[in-house]
Parts: sequence; structure tokens; C-alpha cells
Amino acid sequence: MAIFRKKLKEKLIEKQHKRYEKELSGKKITYEKWIEEQEKILGNDENLRIKLENNLINESENRIIDGENGENEGNASDCRKTEGIYSIIDENSQLNGKTFFVYISVKNIYNNTKIIFGPENPDYIVLTLCEGDVNDLAWGMMYRRFCDPEVILVYGDEDQIDGQSGVRKNPWLKPDWSPDRFLSGFYPGSMVAVRTSALKSAWEDCRERGILDRTPPRGGELEWIYLLLFEMLRAYGCFSRRKCEKDSKVCHIRHVLYNVKQNFYEQTRGLKLPDFAEKELENDLAEETDKTNGNTHKKSDKNLMLSVIIPSKDNPEVLFHCLDSLLERTVSAHPFEIIVVDNGSGEENRRQISQRLREIKEHNTEVNTVYRYQPMAFNFSKMCNLGAEIAAGEILLFLNDDMEIVQPDWMDRMARKAALPWAGAVGAKLLYPDSDTIQHAGITNLRVGPAHKLQYLSDGEEHYFGMNRGVHDMLAVTGACLMVRRPVFWEAGGFCEELAVAFNDVDLCYTIYEKGYYNIVRNDVTLFHHESLSRGKDGESEEKQLRHLREKDLLYERHLSLYGRDPFYHPYLLNDMLDSRYSMAYCNPVTLDMPWSETVRCEKQLARAREDACLVVGMECARDIYRWLHSQPPQKAGKESVPEDAGYYFQGYSFIIGADNACYEKKFLLQNKETGRVMAVCADARYRQDIENNLPDQTNVGLTGFAARLPKTAIAAGIYRFGILAEDRCSRQKLVNWSNWVMEVEADGTESVREGKEQRGN
Repeated sequence: MAIFRKKLKEKLIEKQHKRYEKELSGKKITYEKWIEEQEKILGNDENLRIKLENNLINESENRIIDGENGENEGNASDCRKTEGIYSIIDENSQLNGKTFFVYISVKNIYNNTKIIFGPENPDYIVLTLCEGDVNDLAWGMMYRRFCDPEVILVYGDEDQIDGQSGVRKNPWLKPDWSPDRFLSGFYPGSMVAVRTSALKSAWEDCRERGILDRTPPRGGELEWIYLLLFEMLRAYGCFSRRKCEKDSKVCHIRHVLYNVKQNFYEQTRGLKLPDFAEKELENDLAEETDKTNGNTHKKSDKNLMLSVIIPSKDNPEVLFHCLDSLLERTVSAHPFEIIVVDNGSGEENRRQISQRLREIKEHNTEVNTVYRYQPMAFNFSKMCNLGAEIAAGEILLFLNDDMEIVQPDWMDRMARKAALPWAGAVGAKLLYPDSDTIQHAGITNLRVGPAHKLQYLSDGEEHYFGMNRGVHDMLAVTGACLMVRRPVFWEAGGFCEELAVAFNDVDLCYTIYEKGYYNIVRNDVTLFHHESLSRGKDGESEEKQLRHLREKDLLYERHLSLYGRDPFYHPYLLNDMLDSRYSMAYCNPVTLDMPWSETVRCEKQLARAREDACLVVGMECARDIYRWLHSQPPQKAGKESVPEDAGYYFQGYSFIIGADNACYEKKFLLQNKETGRVMAVCADARYRQDIENNLPDQTNVGLTGFAARLPKTAIAAGIYRFGILAEDRCSRQKLVNWSNWVMEVEADGTESVREGKEQRGN
């Protein structure tokens, strides 16, 4: 009998494996399959019909680019691999004449500038900086961008073709124009297109000044073209958002335009501008008038004073550790003062802080100290504003009291960026203490809210094309270490005091961005952050969770145009879920076009289930669909919702540790905490590449994602928690476990979500 049961179970397991593999193959998406589908959609939507003709080399070829397809008329030849001058004829345009593209490799532009700047006089130059193929769609897309007469440079995204299999992989999805990243490395990548007149003007100017004669000493042709493009962008004012965005001089096409044979980023990781280039840029800007206060001062002046503003209360030991590291390890050319803002320390702590600041002033005659003591409820924004009001420095540095300085030149590096006229807030890379674990490397604006990409990952590894290396323009940086010129700070209105605890730093950065500045994170500046020693983590109590949610809603009420949008984060990357890595959106998509799910009562089934922590439940989304799409409820947005938006979307993942997950059938649970009623929801299984990659020691965890959509009529008012019921199809064992997310559905059908910590598969 035992042998029979064993064989029966083996048959059942085999059956479940076949079912799992079949379902997995239908849901598993590869990058190559996904990008081909995107290109098909783009091709079908492409309204521009152009004819591309080779006019330079002795070949008879006409290539029609119309959507995704190409046709050859005449001799077979692939224009994507043939250097030359091509004419572009827009068959939908009423304009007469032809537009000329030069398609040429960087080696030949360096050696044969006459081809480009000679009598052929092409309108645009397409430079390929390494071996690869131009996407057929690229020509029409580039031409269409250049129809704007202000555009002087166009770049796109790229991926890599495996030399053996021919499979496309490793996409490099780039940010929109980021001048500080450009100064840090040649991020536009392996193919760029430029307006010939702009490049020729820069080339002639550089030749007159003898600049190009100094290169290429080390970097060869790539350094030469890097410098030439830098000089062109500098001449056209592309390092100022107020000038560049108004005229749209630099255009990023958010699609893969070039397929490289070898990883271009890996080949050019060490490529830098010559030392004199950025210095010349700074010299050009040294006498620029600061329009925010009408004063003219030298931005490169090493004597600019800094005011270090540190909010702190009842944390003398932590504060003193911060101050000691600041004074002992900082080597700066800038004079600075220290302002401690205290919102009500106890008498003994107040005495200790006051005494320590007096001692610092006595032993460091060049460092002034100010102690502003003002008892009040905790309000980080107000404390920072109080410090800024009395600051004497031209540059403000907001610093948490739980920061530890570890790098001598950190202050000067940050100040060098903050002093530039296009710079807004400048931040640093923060690590968890005594480790290489990243806490902060800039803030990315996702649909789910502001996110710290790369958090908890090792800084010993380089992540996503150097996002934890070099200097990057970001939409926001953390207020734990934030430097900004005083006029820019007050132009933005200071910290919003309605945001007392959370998102006040993000709000300030968003406002600064909206005022026309670039916020910058310097990953070449590293500090330790003893995170949340001062007030604990959000999510420890229901009150804190609700406050966190209210402040996030207020953030997007103040910056509605930025909801779900970040110019420095590609739309093909994951936007709807929190993920430390730079993951592709197709790996974990939100698909609101799915049918409405059904619900059934399941209290009896739960009575026979064992609650067990080996069943991991992770909630990632539980939102009103309309608010998910538009940030605000219909009544506040002044719009009517369509029936498809009148519901809730749920998404998450679950897996059983140490078990064969292919054998389990799972149901998504909603339990009304007040009535105890439990609804089982029919959810759609989703392929989760991230879970599969992060849990190589677990069995069959590819289909651990789930998603469900419920109409509003299916959920009564109340507070709900979420769970998973998992039944082993081979043994009938039942397991249940609950997430610590909570959703409150109000009587009017709106919702709020309180979320705590989640165990994740990474």
C-alpha cells in the first residue's frame, strides 16, 4: 500500500510539473521577444515614410524605411553597415529638396573631417562609435526629431547582440539629457546624431583655439569626439535646463536605436573629458549673474562659506559622533559654520549639546557654532528652515545627526557642483555603517512613490551601467545630506512645513527641478548613514503608516505633473513596483486590462489550514485603480471615472520555502478585520523573473507572482488585511499566511493603504 501511495504521489507530482512548465512557457517573456513586439508597435504607429538613398559610395541602392519593414530596390546592400552620405526624402512632407545624413564611424570622422565639413555639406551626422547595426526605425525617428530646428544632438538607447547566438540582450536604457552625467562619462553611448552646422561651428572654434591639437593623447578618437561634442554643447548653452529645455537642444529617443557587438559601456568605462575641459566650463560661468538675488559672484571661488545645518533632539551621543567625524575628517578649502537646531531636548541633554558647541568654537577658531533651541513638536522641515534663516553661508548643507564623515574631500566635491548655476540640490552616496551596503544613491520617482534604487545592494559591485559610480542628475536626493545654494533654497520656498516627517526632502528637490535646476548625486562622495537612529522607521505603528501615506498624497498634490514620471528613469524600466534593481518593466507588469476577478467565502477552508511563516506573502500594490492611474480621486481631479477604473488592483508574490511550488494552488485572501469575513479571490498567476533569479535554491518559483482586479461593489467599507491560502495538490496540505499590509476602504469607496515591512525574495 505504501508503494502504491508513493507511485501515485510521483504521478501527481509529474502531472503538476507538466502543468507548471506549460503555464510557465506561456507567461515567460524574454527581452528579445519583448523588444521585437515594441518595435512592431512603433513601426505600425510610425507616420513618417522616408526614402533612404546612398549618394556617396558607388552602389545602386534605395532603401525604404516604413515602420518595421525595409525594402531594397536595386543591388542588395545593407545601409546599416555601409558608411556614406544618404539622402532622406520625407514622402509626407510638402517641403522641397532632400535632407542629408552622413553615416560614418568615429575613426573616419577623426581622420577624414573633409567628408563631413566639405562640399557635400550634409545636414546631419550619425556617428557610430563602435561596431554594430542601426535599427531600421532609427532613421525616421532621428529625422523627425531634427525637424525641430533647435535640436542639435540626438541619442537613443542600445542593446547588445550575442556574437554566437545572435540573441539581443543587455539593454542600456538611458536618462533624458543629463549634463552632469555627460561631464562624468560619455553616457549618450555608441551612436549619436548631430546637426552638422552646430558641430562644424564647434570644430572651427576648437581649431582656432588649438584645443583639438591637445587630443587625442590617451583616449584616441573617442576622446576627440567626446571633447568636440562637449564644446558644441557648451557653446549652445546645453548645461542650463532653463535654456536647453526651452529650446529642446538635446533630444533623447526612448527606444533602442543601435545594436552593438560588444558592450560599449564596458569599453569606455574609463573615458573622461580632458582636465582642462570642465575647468573651462567653470571659468565661463565664473562671472555669471545669479538671477535669483541679483548678485554677481564667482562660482568657482574657494572662499564661499558653507552653513552646516543639523536638526537634533535628545541625541547627544549620536550628534557628537557626527560632529567629531565632521571636524576630524573633513579637509576643505571652504570656511564653514555649524548650526544645531534642537526642537526640545531635555535639560541635561541641552546642557551637554550647548557645552560641546562652545568647546568646538573655542578649539576651532575658524569654525563658528550656533545652537538654536526651540521646543516644538517634531517637524524636520521647520527645523531645517529655522537653521537656514540664521545661516551666514552662501551654500547650505543639511545634515542628519546620524551621519558619519569618512572622506576628507567630501565637502569640497559637493560644493564644486552646488556652486554651478544650473545646480539645484546636491547629494552624496550613503552607505550603511561599516559596510559596503548602499542606503542611498539618489531618489527615483516611481508611480508607487519616491524610491531609493540600489538600496541594500553591495557597492562593491557596479550596478546598471554605473548608477552607483560617477555623478548623475536625479530627480531628488535625500535630505540626510543635501547641499544647495541659499538663493536656490529660498527660491523653492524652503522645506514644506506641511510635510513634517516624510517626503520633505523629495518635495524640495521636485520644486527645485520645477524651477529649472538639475539635482545631482555625487557617487564619488561616500558617507555612512546610521539610518533612523533618531526617530525609528516608518511603519512601526499604524499611526506612522497612515501619516506616511497622507504625506505621500500631499507630495503628489503639490507635484501632480511628476506623478509616475521621472526624466532620468526610462519608461521601459519597472515603474509600478518597488525594486532595488533597475529591472525591465515587462518582468513585472501592471496590466489593468485583465477581467474582473471573482470572490468566494472561504472561512471553512481556512479552518483546516495551518498558519506557517514558510509561506511568504509579499504585497506590492493594493490601490484604487483611478488613483493608481491619476494620483487623485475623481472628485478632486474634477473628472469622471470610467467603469474600467471603478475598482481595485492587487499585485504581489508568494512562495513556500523548502517546497516544490509547482505542486501548490494558491488563492489571494482579503479579510475584513472588523467582521472576520474572508474572501478568496481568483488571481492571475504571473511569471516573476526577479524571484526566480533571487531564489536559486528554491524549487519552481517562476510563477510566484499574482494579480487580481476587483470592482468596488465587491468590497464593503472596512479595514482589510491580505493573505495567501496555498493547497498542495498532491497531499491536500493547506497553508495560510498574512501580509502586514492593511487597506482601509472608506464608505465613499476611496481607500488608503498602510504598509509595513515585507520579506522579499532578495
